[in-house]
Amino acid sequence: MAYQTGVIEYRGSFKSIRHWKNRKDPKIYAGEKGGANRDLIRNNRAFARTRENMLEFKGCGVVVKAIRLGLQHLLPKNADTRFTGRLEKMIKMINVKDGEGIHGKRAFPISENRSMLKSLNLHEKRKIDFELKSSITHQHPDSRTEATITVNRFNPGPLLVPGNAQYYRVVNHLSIVSDHAYSERKRRYEAQSPLNASNAFVYSDYTAVNTPLSIALTAAFPEGTVLTEMDTVLQCVGIEYYIRSGEDGYVPFSAGTMLLYDVF
Repeated sequence: MAYQTGVIEYRGSFKSIRHWKNRKDPKIYAGEKGGANRDLIRNNRAFARTRENMLEFKGCGVVVKAIRLGLQHLLPKNADTRFTGRLEKMIKMINVKDGEGIHGKRAFPISENRSMLKSLNLHEKRKIDFELKSSITHQHPDSRTEATITVNRFNPGPLLVPGNAQYYRVVNHLSIVSDHAYSERKRRYEAQSPLNASNAFVYSDYTAVNTPLSIALTAAFPEGTVLTEMDTVLQCVGIEYYIRSGEDGYVPFSAGTMLLYDVF
């Protein structure tokens, strides 16, 4: 895709060329007008591969929506505007790794590619501070229905605390994403587990800035939850900052930093 690098800025079309801008993107993109119409793409045999790609891309959207739903308590305050795009790209890479499926109906075997998700960043410019990461150990049982982080004398440094924040809390967040497969009967992609998009989270107490924190935080799914091999747990760990409001109130001040800490 072409984009302008000069000083002239305009939107709309100029003869056979159309131009547009994306939100929070300084570039002006350009492309040719015209092309195949909707009827050709949906019915013409020449566009059979295009229809297959479109169906799988739609499946990507279903999986991404499930992940975002599981992380809804953290979004959008802990993610940048390009998070969804990075996530879609990664999910598509997992889709391509299904070597047994038919092109156009390949599955999303997330449980077989969990290590790929570990490299995902929620925010490119607000990554987790190494001071917090070095102060945390974590563990989870084989059932994967809970996970515990142990914070050992963590004290946010001056460069980590934003503005005039007065208090902070550490959060341990779990969410589930299921493998997805194409349903011939319903002609769409569906989750293979009813636990898809479930979440559980726990916060530490409000702690004054410049005060060391030592605590164990266990986030657990409801009692009786049984995860299958098709379920993948995403564990996020991060900090949120607050200011005092009245005697007992706390108002969110800044999201701080958040990390996709583990995938299991």
